[in-house]
Formats: sequence, structure tokens, C-alpha cells
Amino acid sequence: MLEKFGHRCENFVRAYMPDPFVLVLLLTIFTFALALWTQNAMHSQLISFWYSGFWELLSFSMQMVLIVVTGEAIAESPSVENLLKKFCKLPKSATSAILLLTFCSILLGWLHWGFGLIFSSLAARGLGQSLSDRKISVHYPILATAAYMSMLLWHAGTTATAPLLINTPGHFLEKEIGLIPLSETIFSQTNLIVCVGLLFFIPILIYQLSPKRGMKSIEFFPQAKENLSQKKITEEKAKTFAEKLETSYLTNAFIGLMGLAFLADYFRANGLNLNHNIVNFLLLIVGLLLHHNPQSYLRAITKSVNGTSGIILQFPFYGGIMGLMRNSGLANDLAHLFIQHANAKTLPLYAYFSSVATKLFIPSGGGEWAVEGPVLLSAAKQIGSSIGKVTMGIAYGNMVGNMFQPFWAIPLLSIMGLKAREMMGYCLAVFFFVFPVLAIALLFS
Repeated sequence: MLEKFGHRCENFVRAYMPDPFVLVLLLTIFTFALALWTQNAMHSQLISFWYSGFWELLSFSMQMVLIVVTGEAIAESPSVENLLKKFCKLPKSATSAILLLTFCSILLGWLHWGFGLIFSSLAARGLGQSLSDRKISVHYPILATAAYMSMLLWHAGTTATAPLLINTPGHFLEKEIGLIPLSETIFSQTNLIVCVGLLFFIPILIYQLSPKRGMKSIEFFPQAKENLSQKKITEEKAKTFAEKLETSYLTNAFIGLMGLAFLADYFRANGLNLNHNIVNFLLLIVGLLLHHNPQSYLRAITKSVNGTSGIILQFPFYGGIMGLMRNSGLANDLAHLFIQHANAKTLPLYAYFSSVATKLFIPSGGGEWAVEGPVLLSAAKQIGSSIGKVTMGIAYGNMVGNMFQPFWAIPLLSIMGLKAREMMGYCLAVFFFVFPVLAIALLFS
């Protein structure tokens, strides 16, 4: 039954979902038309709103490019490559591979979404190759789906944007709501029960959705196999002083030790307070230390950069949509549409619905929070609803929305050599199962 449901969702997405870049262009047109219809603004004013947001995600885009290329460069290093191969040999069947990968992806994503997404993607690609080499059949897009589950619970985990922000002194809403402890958000009893339950349920669901019994199955994808099978470049013995510098480990070691010294001081002062810059710096330094010389590291980075074109091209357009929705007032109107009939008990649920709808237009958790957070938390304060529960409603909507919005799949797709429509059908099936679970948790918590 679930297998057929997954097959129907896959067929639907294959037939109707365009390439992610075409999707963001269509969303731009739709958002512009919606703002023109509902807001009292001129064409030129709306276009100005759109442009104002176009570069807001520029630094974030570079952070995402770095997390992909540095993550892949680490996987290209000899020691990590061997560890990944050993991990990928653990599963003895397609079933155990899917269950293990999904479980690890969800857990890693809950602990840190950036690490979870990249290393789950690398593990999925490695598993695809390992199973293929051992003549074990597995549907490659299902492995991609399993890896993408790292984004399913991220906003309920330890790097959740909204809950961490409202627990940070000096946040932009502190005067209105004060500081909300994590015991009321990600470490609340309800959230922990939901996360643990889904951690064990989702791996079984992904396996049940996978094609079996003769259904059409895509094996290890030729493009990924081609990327992985590229021959290692044999380095010739350095002759000149310049060549010796290029092939010496001393420069890697010196810069790497400087980086480790900074990281030690940072973690001593801040604990495990990870942000995008610290994660990227950590990956950059670790990659430098793991490669034998600067040229080896440079080649690994260069090889990975080719797959980041989707990030570079699409993120500015999503920034434009975010600017258009925020500055035109469209995001406020959408939030009010969902909460106008809410009471103190139901507001977290309506916040969840609003967040799911907004996710299509503003896929970034931080961007969505900046747009919707003030409106929904103001409503919570006025009617006496729990600030923590309303925050988790927004967080839940943002994270489950990843199952139909391919924005965060772009790094994974570049690593695994897949198209969005080849895996998002299974993610859509997951959405239909998880959406009501999170709604019930919010309503009865």
C-alpha cells in the first residue's frame, strides 16, 4: 500500500514539478501577481521591493557554497574516504542501507542541519556506489530521500533558528517577549517525544515507500558514478622551489594548527554554539589538515564547485521573493489570514499552517522567521498564547515544508547527481504522513 502511494507521489512530481530554477522563476511571477492583486502598490514599487531583497541572501549563498565544497573536499581526503567506504560496507542489503542512512540522517540533522545535510548526502552517494559494486539493487533516489530526511527535524533540533534566537540576549523581539528558554521550545517534553517517535518511524516509512517487486528502479546514477570514478591525479616529484611549496604539507599543517587554536578558544568561550561561519571554518580547516598538500586540497575544492551552480543562481531569486513578500505586506496579510480566528489554544496550530504556506515562498528558516515571527508572536502576546508553542508551530511548518520545497535539496542534488523530480515525490509522501502528526502534537501539547 505505502509502496503504491510512494509510486503515485513520484509519478505526480515527475509529471508536474519543473526544475528548481524554473520553479523559483514561477514563484517570483506568482508572488508578484499576488502582491499586485492584494496590495495597494504600483508595479514599479513592487519591482523595487523585489530588487531590495535580491542580495539579502548573498552572504548566505556563499556560506552554502562553502559548506558543500568543503564537505566534499573532506570526503575526498584519503582518510575520510576510507572511513566512508567502511561505513558504506556495513549494510548487507538495500533494506538495512535505507534504514541505517535514514536514521543517521535524521539524528545528524537534529544535532546540526549543515553537517547532517552534507555528510548524509556524501554517505548516500557512497552507499549507492558500494551497493552497486556488490550487485545489491537499491533505488538510488530513495537513498537521496533518506539523506534529505536530515532536513525533516532540523528546526526542532539543536541548531533551530527561531528557538535559539528568542533565547539569545539582545534579539530583535526581546523588548516584546523577553527571553524564552529552550525548555519551552526544542527541549520541551512534547518536542522531544515527537522527535524520538519520528526518528524511529521515518526510516520504516522510507523503506516502505521504496520501489519493490519489479517496480521501475533507478540504480546508482551514472553521473554520480562518473564523478566518483575520476582517476586520481598522480603527482610528479617536485623539482623547483615553487613546486615544493605547492606539494608540501607544512603549509597545510601551519594554517591548520592556527585554525585549530582559534576553534579551541572559541569553543572554550562559547561552548558548542555553532553558526554558519564557524561550521564552514571548521570544515575548511579540517579539510586542509586532511589533505597532503595545498594542490590536493585545491583540486578537491575545484571538483566540488562545479555542482554548486544551483545555489549560486537560485538563492538571489529567493531573496527577491522574500523582499517582495516582506516589504509589500503580503507576508503579514498571509499570517493574519491564518490567525484571525485563533484563540490561545489553537494559535500554535494556526501558526503551523501559516508557516507551511509561507515555506513555499520563503524556504529559509531565518528568512521566514524574520517575516512571520513578529506578527505571530505579537498575536500570541495579545491573546495569551504560549510564546514557546507558537515558535515551535512556525518551526514545525518550516521544517516539514522542506518535504515539498526543494530549496534545501539543491546541495544534496549536486553531490548525488540527481534531479529534484527524481526524489521529491517520495519527500512529498513523507509530508502527507508527518504533517498531521505535528499538527496533533501542537494542538494537544
